[in-house]
Amino acid sequence: MEIDFLQSLEHLGFTARIKRLNERIVSSTVSHYARHHMDIDPNWHVIFLLLKSKGPLTVTEIASSLGFSHPAMIKITRKMREHGYLDMYKDPKDGRKTCISLSEKGKDVLPYFEKEWENIRTVLQEVVNPDFLIQLTELENALDNQSFSERYNLRFGQNSPTMDYTIRNALPYEFAGIGQLLVSVYSNLEGFPKANEQPEYYESLANIGEFTHNPGVELLVALSNTNQIWGAILYFSDMTHYGAPNVKFPKSDVSGFRLLAVDPSARGKGIGRALSNACIEKAKKSGHKQVLIHSTAYMKPAQRMYKQIGFKRHPQIDFKLNGLEVYGFRLPLA
Repeated sequence: MEIDFLQSLEHLGFTARIKRLNERIVSSTVSHYARHHMDIDPNWHVIFLLLKSKGPLTVTEIASSLGFSHPAMIKITRKMREHGYLDMYKDPKDGRKTCISLSEKGKDVLPYFEKEWENIRTVLQEVVNPDFLIQLTELENALDNQSFSERYNLRFGQNSPTMDYTIRNALPYEFAGIGQLLVSVYSNLEGFPKANEQPEYYESLANIGEFTHNPGVELLVALSNTNQIWGAILYFSDMTHYGAPNVKFPKSDVSGFRLLAVDPSARGKGIGRALSNACIEKAKKSGHKQVLIHSTAYMKPAQRMYKQIGFKRHPQIDFKLNGLEVYGFRLPLA
């Protein structure tokens, strides 16, 4: 019997084998659904089951729950709506949000679909060992905790001079370039509000240097060895000027940072973590007992990094910015 070339590659064949396996399963699933007159596509079942479990959700909430990209969820939910399985309507509490729920047709066919999905589960249990699912979860968790790029650079990045960078307080002539970086990074976040939706927010990004006119505010920049701006972050030793509407911060012993951005060409070098840690070190030197920060549903990689550092969700400081949900996180230092 001829040896499977991808198997012979071992770890170098891993991603190709995953892709090949996915294509094989998707093809089989399409044929299976057609034979059983199920007018659905592969992976629609996760949307059905998620909406049954949690009720109406936005596209962003669906993408966040499943770990899929925002554009992919838009495409799938629109197609499901075209087939009559979903209803979409404006959130009565916030007209900027579109809620997605199972339609009457979706609810009617769900019991039949669920019965067939249970049959599929039974068949898959014959070929998918429970230990494989455990190992798959461990793999996903490992890559969430530390990405491939971070692992690679930890082992090999320090050997290349192109990976060198320094972190220091930004100089006034660098403010405009940092503002341009921030506007570019945030406007390109999938699903994140654009400049026409949050004009004041983007104006503050473009004029990031203005924050430093306030006491206790520092703008840190990460520079390559050729002085290219690779990243930036805003640090607050005094939370008076942090800028979180209706949030009451402790009057002392607390620092914060926000508006972290890393140039796409420099990602995977650990710059975001280094900038965050630089702020944390400043907080420690100030004798502060905690660091408070914020993030949104569109910043999952940053949230994973914050959790790796030790931050935990702190709902007491959640707020909304013109309808945008902003989530609080806290890192105790003492």
